[in-house]
Amino acid sequence: MKTLTLPKIISDGMVIQRRKRIHIWGWDEPGAQVEVRLDNLSSKGTTDENGRFDIFLSARESGGPYELVVSDDKGKEITVKDVMIGLVWLVTGQSNIELPIARVKDRYPALTQIEDNPAIRTFKIVEDTDFHGPCKELKTGAWSHVSAETIMDFSATGYFFAAYLQKITGQTVGFINASLGGSKISSWMSKEMLSGYDELISEGDKYADDVFRESQINKNEIAEKLWREKLDKQDRGLSENWMAEDLDERSFKEMDIPVMFKDTELSGMSGSVWFRKSFDLPKALAGKSARLFLGTMVDRDQVYVNGKLVGSTEYQYPPRKYDIPEGLTREKDNHVVIRLCIEHGLGRITPGKEYKIFNDEAQVRLDGKWYYKVAARCKEIPEHDFINWHPMGLYNAMTAPLHNFPIDGVIWYQGESNTFEPWDYEDLSKRMIAGYRQMWGEENLPYILAQLPNFVIDIEPVDDPWPTFRLTQARLLDDPMVGVTVNMDLGEDNDLHPTGKRRVGKRLALWAAHMKYGYTGEYTGPTPTSAKIVDSGHFKGTTIEVALSHADGLIARDIGKGPEIKDFEVIDNKGNITPADAEILNGKLLIKTSLKADKISKVRYLVKYTYSGAMLYNSANLPMGPFEIPIEK
Repeated sequence: MKTLTLPKIISDGMVIQRRKRIHIWGWDEPGAQVEVRLDNLSSKGTTDENGRFDIFLSARESGGPYELVVSDDKGKEITVKDVMIGLVWLVTGQSNIELPIARVKDRYPALTQIEDNPAIRTFKIVEDTDFHGPCKELKTGAWSHVSAETIMDFSATGYFFAAYLQKITGQTVGFINASLGGSKISSWMSKEMLSGYDELISEGDKYADDVFRESQINKNEIAEKLWREKLDKQDRGLSENWMAEDLDERSFKEMDIPVMFKDTELSGMSGSVWFRKSFDLPKALAGKSARLFLGTMVDRDQVYVNGKLVGSTEYQYPPRKYDIPEGLTREKDNHVVIRLCIEHGLGRITPGKEYKIFNDEAQVRLDGKWYYKVAARCKEIPEHDFINWHPMGLYNAMTAPLHNFPIDGVIWYQGESNTFEPWDYEDLSKRMIAGYRQMWGEENLPYILAQLPNFVIDIEPVDDPWPTFRLTQARLLDDPMVGVTVNMDLGEDNDLHPTGKRRVGKRLALWAAHMKYGYTGEYTGPTPTSAKIVDSGHFKGTTIEVALSHADGLIARDIGKGPEIKDFEVIDNKGNITPADAEILNGKLLIKTSLKADKISKVRYLVKYTYSGAMLYNSANLPMGPFEIPIEK
């Protein structure tokens, strides 16, 4: 027999969207009479033949905290406590929206001591898929507000978005976090949204076969387990104790660390390699508790200091940040040892990262000369079937159950997993936007996406079209209720997961404030509106003026690669691309090229993996994003 039950999202600490009809639903015995009370609002309803009730209360302005009381005629009652009415946003996408504060705490150390802030809340949904169809209820999820105990689990981008939006509006902000690293846009779309993409639908439908899906899960587990067991058995470093302090290193070779293995004799190798380095410490560090930073590595590592295991990481992306316990080190002749397992022949100890041991008083750098030796070579690890990335699964389990819960907009940070896909991302995005608006019953529901940032290390020179993918994202601005934030200055060329999420969140919040809350300040960077020839001298080449909006205080700023503007190009009538010079003159943006005016078709900016010189900003410190526009004839 059913008893009175509410969905997980209607629970203690929830935020209800202001100025929209309040929808309370749940389950009870068929035919039960149910009453809902919130402050001075109340309404009644009856459950249907399946035991479901849907009861609506009138829209309210922001306020709280309140208690929401749901009761039935059988004497059952549920009280939902600490309910706020404010602003609710869905924050969704892949790893860069999922990335928690715990991964960026070294960049924002004050957050570890943050004070309680009930005005910023999140509802985190744990990774889940269903390929049978849209689910009616979430399997997981709970509300929490900002505190020193909870902040580490908050989405970093989501937190900073909510914090800035709360600061701008003065309202309580709650964001629903539905995200999964590596997921594709089709993972977050329904079968109806994918109509016509028969191959994607068929791919998702295949995983609706429970027996097949379970067999793939088992196949993944067994194949990886056998591969790793075989490697461990073959690994001479394990059998010969290469982590020992007194190991004879005469058979080891020298290598400067950090390094990309493709530039060494380890190029293309899968297996295990051991690295060793000796180092001395000052008195301020010797024997003291300390931290060990070893950048990032591909793929899997175990790290030893003076023969003791101090940390390990199971895959390539997390930064290697390990704690050194008190009493482990000494002033002279310390040893750090890395066992690195390479799974796909693409090993590296990532250049441009920090390699050091340190505490608050001193630090010792660990880059430079190391010694290495191959312990085992093997075939690549078998391909893993990332089941939860397949079409429709995440949408069905994590997004579809949310459609009854009113929101004010969608924040979308995704695309890294789609840059090399053959599907039309612009069309898929438009379908997703239209589908979400239909399912939430709001034709102008704001959709704000984070454009992909600068990134190089895993894609160049591979033909992975990140540069043109950003142009695809920007074209979505044709919809007046779509916003696109520029992040080309916020990435890390050597890391798919940059830690600087504060400004990412702020830029998303500025767009949201502009779209929904009457914010009159600047919300986006300089934006090209047209390009025309203004000087076509026969001997001096051609000058193009790019007209801009949102360009007050236009300036070129050195953000680490010099003060010169280098990232403009012109495209001729045959499609050839030529670098062009640029300058800001009396607030105007002028592009100069040696090509004759009648040969020039388009001008473009920053259609590259990363910036190579100064970037352009307005007085609000918001950057101009990548663009490609035709020359007016």
